Amino acid sequence: MSGLIDRTPVMDTGSFLSSKVQAVYDRKLLRRAVDNQVFDRFGQTRTIPANSNAKSAFAYRYKNILPATTPIAEYDGSNIKRPNKIVREEVEYAVAHYGDYIVYTDELDLYDFDNIQASFLDILGDQASITIDTIRRDALRGGTNVVYADGATSRQEVAAGKKKFTTNDFKIMAVKLKNQRAMKFKSVITGSTSIGTQPIRSAYIGITSPEVVEDLRDLVGWKNVETYSDYSKAIEDEVGSVGDFRVIESTNNAPIPTDDGGGNDVNVYISYFMGKDAYATTTLRGKKGIQTIVKPLGSAGAEDPLNQYGTIGWKAIAGCAILNEAWLIRGECTAGIEDSTQKHYYDYVPIS
Repeated sequence: MSGLIDRTPVMDTGSFLSSKVQAVYDRKLLRRAVDNQVFDRFGQTRTIPANSNAKSAFAYRYKNILPATTPIAEYDGSNIKRPNKIVREEVEYAVAHYGDYIVYTDELDLYDFDNIQASFLDILGDQASITIDTIRRDALRGGTNVVYADGATSRQEVAAGKKKFTTNDFKIMAVKLKNQRAMKFKSVITGSTSIGTQPIRSAYIGITSPEVVEDLRDLVGWKNVETYSDYSKAIEDEVGSVGDFRVIESTNNAPIPTDDGGGNDVNVYISYFMGKDAYATTTLRGKKGIQTIVKPLGSAGAEDPLNQYGTIGWKAIAGCAILNEAWLIRGECTAGIEDSTQKHYYDYVPIS
Protein backbone atom coordinates (compact mmCIF):
# COMPACT_ATOMS: atom_id res chain seq x y z
CA MET A 1 0.00 0.00 0.00
CA SER A 2 1.45 3.36 -0.99
CA GLY A 3 1.31 6.34 1.34
CA LEU A 4 -0.14 9.78 0.95
CA ILE A 5 1.90 12.91 1.56
CA ASP A 6 0.37 16.37 1.42
CA ARG A 7 2.76 18.13 -0.96
CA THR A 8 1.11 21.53 -0.76
CA PRO A 9 2.86 23.44 2.05
CA VAL A 10 1.94 27.00 2.88
CA MET A 11 5.42 28.08 1.83
CA ASP A 12 8.19 26.17 0.13
CA THR A 13 10.28 25.63 3.24
CA GLY A 14 11.96 22.40 4.23
CA SER A 15 12.01 19.05 2.47
CA PHE A 16 9.51 16.19 2.70
CA LEU A 17 10.15 12.53 3.36
CA SER A 18 11.00 10.39 0.36
CA SER A 19 8.25 8.14 -1.03
CA LYS A 20 10.14 4.99 -0.02
CA VAL A 21 10.45 6.10 3.62
CA GLN A 22 6.80 7.12 3.61
CA ALA A 23 5.78 3.71 2.30
CA VAL A 24 7.53 2.00 5.21
CA TYR A 25 5.60 4.15 7.68
CA ASP A 26 2.29 3.36 6.01
CA ARG A 27 2.85 -0.38 6.17
CA LYS A 28 3.80 -0.21 9.83
CA LEU A 29 0.70 1.73 10.81
CA LEU A 30 -1.60 -0.49 8.79
CA ARG A 31 -0.14 -3.70 10.19
CA ARG A 32 -0.57 -2.53 13.77
CA ALA A 33 -4.11 -1.29 13.15
CA VAL A 34 -5.42 -4.28 11.22
CA ASP A 35 -3.91 -6.83 13.59
CA ASN A 36 -6.38 -5.71 16.26
CA GLN A 37 -9.49 -5.65 14.08
CA VAL A 38 -12.29 -8.14 14.82
CA PHE A 39 -15.50 -6.81 13.28
CA ASP A 40 -13.71 -6.25 9.96
CA ARG A 41 -13.42 -9.98 9.31
CA PHE A 42 -16.99 -11.27 9.35
CA GLY A 43 -19.05 -8.82 7.27
CA GLN A 44 -19.22 -7.87 3.63
CA THR A 45 -16.33 -5.47 3.07
CA ARG A 46 -16.43 -2.35 0.93
CA THR A 47 -13.61 -0.12 -0.21
CA ILE A 48 -14.04 3.58 -0.92
CA PRO A 49 -12.38 4.90 -4.10
CA ALA A 50 -9.24 6.97 -3.56
CA ASN A 51 -9.79 10.74 -3.39
CA SER A 52 -13.51 10.16 -3.00
CA ASN A 53 -15.69 12.65 -1.16
CA ALA A 54 -18.36 10.00 -0.62
CA LYS A 55 -20.65 10.46 2.36
CA SER A 56 -22.34 7.06 2.05
CA ALA A 57 -21.76 3.51 0.85
CA PHE A 58 -24.11 0.95 -0.61
CA ALA A 59 -24.65 -2.77 -0.17
CA TYR A 60 -27.23 -4.93 -1.89
CA ARG A 61 -29.31 -7.94 -1.02
CA TYR A 62 -31.72 -9.95 -3.15
CA LYS A 63 -35.03 -11.22 -1.84
CA ASN A 64 -35.63 -14.94 -2.08
CA ILE A 65 -38.15 -16.39 -4.54
CA LEU A 66 -40.85 -18.60 -3.05
CA PRO A 67 -40.82 -22.32 -3.96
CA ALA A 68 -42.51 -23.10 -7.29
CA THR A 69 -44.80 -25.89 -6.07
CA THR A 70 -47.53 -25.61 -8.74
CA PRO A 71 -47.11 -28.07 -11.63
CA ILE A 72 -46.57 -26.51 -15.04
CA ALA A 73 -49.70 -26.93 -17.17
CA GLU A 74 -49.45 -28.26 -20.69
CA TYR A 75 -49.14 -25.42 -23.16
CA ASP A 76 -52.43 -24.69 -24.98
CA GLY A 77 -51.37 -21.64 -26.92
CA SER A 78 -52.15 -19.03 -24.28
CA ASN A 79 -51.19 -20.29 -20.82
CA ILE A 80 -47.56 -19.22 -20.83
CA LYS A 81 -46.16 -19.29 -17.32
CA ARG A 82 -45.49 -15.74 -16.19
CA PRO A 83 -41.89 -15.04 -15.15
CA ASN A 84 -41.02 -14.32 -11.55
CA LYS A 85 -39.36 -11.07 -10.54
CA ILE A 86 -36.02 -10.58 -8.89
CA VAL A 87 -36.23 -7.91 -6.18
CA ARG A 88 -33.01 -6.20 -5.19
CA GLU A 89 -32.93 -4.13 -2.03
CA GLU A 90 -30.35 -1.42 -1.60
CA VAL A 91 -28.90 -0.67 1.83
CA GLU A 92 -27.27 2.74 2.16
CA TYR A 93 -25.17 3.63 5.17
CA ALA A 94 -23.16 6.65 6.20
CA VAL A 95 -19.38 6.74 6.00
CA ALA A 96 -17.07 9.42 7.36
CA HIS A 97 -13.41 10.25 7.70
CA TYR A 98 -11.73 9.70 11.05
CA GLY A 99 -8.21 10.46 12.16
CA ASP A 100 -5.87 12.11 14.59
CA TYR A 101 -2.30 13.33 14.84
CA ILE A 102 0.49 14.09 17.30
CA VAL A 103 3.23 16.70 17.27
CA TYR A 104 6.96 16.13 17.55
CA THR A 105 9.53 18.87 18.11
CA ASP A 106 12.89 19.67 16.59
CA GLU A 107 14.56 18.47 19.79
CA LEU A 108 13.07 15.02 19.44
CA ASP A 109 13.87 15.03 15.74
CA LEU A 110 17.48 15.95 16.45
CA TYR A 111 18.21 13.25 18.99
CA ASP A 112 16.17 10.19 18.11
CA PHE A 113 14.15 10.73 14.94
CA ASP A 114 13.74 7.13 13.72
CA ASN A 115 12.91 5.50 17.06
CA ILE A 116 10.52 8.25 18.12
CA GLN A 117 8.58 8.20 14.87
CA ALA A 118 8.34 4.41 15.03
CA SER A 119 6.99 4.62 18.59
CA PHE A 120 4.53 7.33 17.62
CA LEU A 121 3.25 5.13 14.79
CA ASP A 122 2.71 2.25 17.21
CA ILE A 123 0.60 4.48 19.44
CA LEU A 124 -1.35 5.88 16.50
CA GLY A 125 -1.86 2.37 15.16
CA ASP A 126 -3.50 1.33 18.40
CA GLN A 127 -5.71 4.40 18.30
CA ALA A 128 -6.72 3.81 14.68
CA SER A 129 -7.51 0.19 15.45
CA ILE A 130 -9.79 0.80 18.40
CA THR A 131 -11.44 3.81 16.73
CA ILE A 132 -12.54 1.95 13.61
CA ASP A 133 -13.41 -1.25 15.48
CA THR A 134 -15.56 0.73 17.95
CA ILE A 135 -17.46 2.41 15.11
CA ARG A 136 -18.33 -1.00 13.68
CA ARG A 137 -19.18 -2.44 17.08
CA ASP A 138 -21.55 0.39 17.93
CA ALA A 139 -23.35 0.03 14.60
CA LEU A 140 -23.98 -3.66 15.27
CA ARG A 141 -25.25 -2.91 18.79
CA GLY A 142 -28.26 -1.25 17.20
CA GLY A 143 -29.66 -4.56 15.94
CA THR A 144 -33.24 -5.48 16.87
CA ASN A 145 -32.85 -9.28 16.89
CA VAL A 146 -32.05 -10.02 20.54
CA VAL A 147 -31.64 -13.11 22.72
CA TYR A 148 -31.42 -12.41 26.44
CA ALA A 149 -29.51 -14.97 28.50
CA ASP A 150 -31.19 -17.82 30.34
CA GLY A 151 -34.77 -17.02 29.33
CA ALA A 152 -34.77 -13.34 30.36
CA THR A 153 -37.01 -10.99 28.39
CA SER A 154 -35.21 -7.66 28.88
CA ARG A 155 -31.83 -6.16 29.66
CA GLN A 156 -32.97 -5.17 33.13
CA GLU A 157 -34.13 -8.72 33.79
CA VAL A 158 -30.70 -9.95 32.73
CA ALA A 159 -29.11 -7.50 35.18
CA ALA A 160 -31.53 -8.27 38.02
CA GLY A 161 -31.08 -12.03 37.72
CA LYS A 162 -27.39 -11.86 36.79
CA LYS A 163 -28.19 -14.13 33.91
CA LYS A 164 -25.38 -15.94 32.10
CA PHE A 165 -25.54 -17.76 28.77
CA THR A 166 -26.71 -21.37 28.84
CA THR A 167 -26.29 -24.20 26.34
CA ASN A 168 -29.99 -23.79 25.53
CA ASP A 169 -29.40 -20.16 24.54
CA PHE A 170 -27.00 -21.34 21.85
CA LYS A 171 -29.52 -23.90 20.64
CA ILE A 172 -32.17 -21.17 20.39
CA MET A 173 -29.84 -18.86 18.47
CA ALA A 174 -28.79 -21.64 16.09
CA VAL A 175 -32.43 -22.52 15.35
CA LYS A 176 -33.29 -18.84 14.78
CA LEU A 177 -30.46 -18.43 12.28
CA LYS A 178 -31.21 -21.71 10.51
CA ASN A 179 -34.92 -20.95 10.18
CA GLN A 180 -34.03 -17.59 8.62
CA ARG A 181 -31.78 -19.47 6.20
CA ALA A 182 -28.68 -17.65 7.37
CA MET A 183 -25.64 -19.17 5.72
CA LYS A 184 -22.78 -20.47 7.81
CA PHE A 185 -19.26 -19.18 7.29
CA LYS A 186 -17.02 -21.40 5.18
CA SER A 187 -14.27 -18.83 4.87
CA VAL A 188 -13.33 -15.62 6.67
CA ILE A 189 -11.21 -12.60 5.84
CA THR A 190 -7.65 -13.04 7.03
CA GLY A 191 -6.21 -10.87 9.76
CA SER A 192 -3.34 -9.68 7.53
CA THR A 193 -3.04 -6.39 5.68
CA SER A 194 -3.88 -8.11 2.39
CA ILE A 195 -7.37 -8.64 1.01
CA GLY A 196 -7.86 -12.40 1.17
CA THR A 197 -9.75 -15.22 2.84
CA GLN A 198 -8.98 -18.47 4.61
CA PRO A 199 -11.20 -21.58 4.51
CA ILE A 200 -12.73 -22.72 7.81
CA ARG A 201 -15.00 -25.45 9.08
CA SER A 202 -18.60 -24.46 8.37
CA ALA A 203 -20.12 -22.65 11.37
CA TYR A 204 -21.87 -19.53 12.59
CA ILE A 205 -19.66 -16.92 14.26
CA GLY A 206 -19.98 -15.46 17.74
CA ILE A 207 -18.01 -12.44 18.98
CA THR A 208 -17.88 -11.85 22.72
CA SER A 209 -15.75 -10.45 25.52
CA PRO A 210 -13.11 -12.23 27.66
CA GLU A 211 -15.40 -12.12 30.72
CA VAL A 212 -18.15 -14.01 28.88
CA VAL A 213 -15.67 -16.48 27.40
CA GLU A 214 -14.71 -17.65 30.89
CA ASP A 215 -18.37 -18.53 31.57
CA LEU A 216 -18.75 -20.26 28.21
CA ARG A 217 -15.91 -22.62 29.11
CA ASP A 218 -18.22 -24.16 31.73
CA LEU A 219 -21.00 -24.98 29.25
CA VAL A 220 -21.77 -28.58 28.36
CA GLY A 221 -20.48 -29.13 24.82
CA TRP A 222 -17.90 -26.33 24.88
CA LYS A 223 -14.60 -27.14 23.13
CA ASN A 224 -11.49 -25.08 23.72
CA VAL A 225 -9.72 -24.19 20.50
CA GLU A 226 -6.59 -26.06 21.63
CA THR A 227 -8.54 -29.35 21.55
CA TYR A 228 -9.58 -29.07 17.89
CA SER A 229 -8.46 -31.99 15.79
CA ASP A 230 -6.89 -29.50 13.36
CA TYR A 231 -5.83 -26.62 15.56
CA SER A 232 -3.92 -25.05 12.65
CA LYS A 233 -7.23 -24.11 11.00
CA ALA A 234 -8.50 -22.07 13.93
CA ILE A 235 -9.60 -18.51 13.15
CA GLU A 236 -7.49 -15.68 14.48
CA ASP A 237 -8.71 -14.79 18.01
CA GLU A 238 -10.89 -17.92 18.16
CA VAL A 239 -11.13 -19.34 21.68
CA GLY A 240 -13.48 -22.27 21.23
CA SER A 241 -16.79 -23.54 19.92
CA VAL A 242 -20.18 -24.64 21.19
CA GLY A 243 -22.88 -26.21 19.05
CA ASP A 244 -23.06 -24.48 15.67
CA PHE A 245 -20.95 -21.51 16.79
CA ARG A 246 -17.24 -20.73 16.68
CA VAL A 247 -16.48 -18.05 19.27
CA ILE A 248 -14.13 -15.12 18.70
CA GLU A 249 -12.81 -13.08 21.65
CA SER A 250 -12.73 -9.29 21.46
CA THR A 251 -11.37 -6.99 24.15
CA ASN A 252 -13.23 -4.08 22.54
CA ASN A 253 -16.65 -5.17 23.76
CA ALA A 254 -17.32 -2.87 26.70
CA PRO A 255 -20.34 -3.79 28.89
CA ILE A 256 -23.38 -1.60 29.43
CA PRO A 257 -24.08 -0.69 33.10
CA THR A 258 -27.74 -1.51 33.77
CA ASP A 259 -29.94 -0.84 36.80
CA ASP A 260 -30.95 -4.15 38.34
CA GLY A 261 -34.18 -2.63 39.64
CA GLY A 262 -32.76 -1.96 43.08
CA GLY A 263 -30.59 1.02 42.24
CA ASN A 264 -27.45 -1.03 41.59
CA ASP A 265 -25.57 -1.00 38.31
CA VAL A 266 -24.78 -4.42 36.87
CA ASN A 267 -22.62 -4.86 33.77
CA VAL A 268 -24.52 -6.41 30.89
CA TYR A 269 -22.22 -7.77 28.18
CA ILE A 270 -23.15 -7.60 24.51
CA SER A 271 -22.20 -10.45 22.17
CA TYR A 272 -22.86 -10.90 18.46
CA PHE A 273 -23.93 -14.16 16.81
CA MET A 274 -24.23 -14.16 13.05
CA GLY A 275 -24.44 -15.85 9.72
CA LYS A 276 -22.62 -14.80 6.58
CA ASP A 277 -23.42 -11.38 5.05
CA ALA A 278 -25.25 -10.14 8.14
CA TYR A 279 -23.60 -6.73 7.87
CA ALA A 280 -21.36 -4.61 5.66
CA THR A 281 -18.39 -2.47 6.58
CA THR A 282 -15.73 -0.37 4.94
CA THR A 283 -12.29 -1.91 5.30
CA LEU A 284 -8.84 -0.57 6.10
CA ARG A 285 -7.32 -3.17 3.79
CA GLY A 286 -6.31 -2.32 0.28
CA LYS A 287 -5.15 0.87 -1.39
CA LYS A 288 -5.82 4.08 0.54
CA GLY A 289 -7.78 2.21 3.23
CA ILE A 290 -5.76 4.03 5.84
CA GLN A 291 -3.18 6.74 5.34
CA THR A 292 -0.19 7.84 7.35
CA ILE A 293 0.39 11.57 6.98
CA VAL A 294 3.81 12.84 8.05
CA LYS A 295 4.51 16.57 8.03
CA PRO A 296 8.19 17.24 8.77
CA LEU A 297 9.78 20.19 10.52
CA GLY A 298 9.07 23.42 8.68
CA SER A 299 6.25 22.08 6.54
CA ALA A 300 3.86 24.60 8.14
CA GLY A 301 5.69 27.42 6.38
CA ALA A 302 5.26 30.81 8.04
CA GLU A 303 3.38 29.15 10.90
CA ASP A 304 6.64 27.42 11.87
CA PRO A 305 9.34 29.97 10.98
CA LEU A 306 12.11 28.23 12.94
CA ASN A 307 11.28 24.66 11.84
CA GLN A 308 10.41 23.69 15.40
CA TYR A 309 7.65 21.15 14.97
CA GLY A 310 6.23 18.49 12.70
CA THR A 311 3.25 16.15 12.90
CA ILE A 312 2.47 12.48 12.37
CA GLY A 313 -1.10 11.39 11.87
CA TRP A 314 -3.49 8.87 10.37
CA LYS A 315 -6.72 9.16 8.42
CA ALA A 316 -9.23 6.49 7.43
CA ILE A 317 -12.79 6.28 6.18
CA ALA A 318 -15.21 4.08 8.08
CA GLY A 319 -18.83 3.01 8.15
CA CYS A 320 -20.89 -0.07 9.03
CA ALA A 321 -24.51 -1.21 8.65
CA ILE A 322 -26.60 -4.29 9.36
CA LEU A 323 -27.79 -5.83 6.10
CA ASN A 324 -30.18 -8.41 7.50
CA GLU A 325 -31.47 -8.18 11.06
CA ALA A 326 -32.55 -11.83 11.00
CA TRP A 327 -28.97 -12.98 10.42
CA LEU A 328 -27.43 -11.02 13.31
CA ILE A 329 -28.40 -11.79 16.89
CA ARG A 330 -27.42 -9.51 19.74
CA GLY A 331 -26.91 -11.66 22.83
CA GLU A 332 -27.01 -10.05 26.28
CA CYS A 333 -25.77 -11.59 29.53
CA THR A 334 -23.82 -10.90 32.70
CA ALA A 335 -20.46 -12.43 33.63
CA GLY A 336 -19.29 -14.37 36.65
CA ILE A 337 -15.79 -12.90 36.60
CA GLU A 338 -15.11 -9.22 35.99
CA ASP A 339 -12.01 -7.05 35.87
CA SER A 340 -12.46 -3.62 37.42
CA THR A 341 -9.01 -2.42 36.35
CA GLN A 342 -9.12 0.70 34.22
CA LYS A 343 -8.38 -0.14 30.59
CA HIS A 344 -4.96 1.01 29.38
CA TYR A 345 -6.42 2.90 26.44
CA TYR A 346 -8.59 5.00 28.74
CA ASP A 347 -5.79 6.19 30.99
CA TYR A 348 -4.97 9.34 29.05
CA VAL A 349 -6.79 12.53 30.02
CA PRO A 350 -6.34 15.26 27.39
CA ILE A 351 -5.31 18.71 28.55
CA SER A 352 -8.28 21.04 28.25
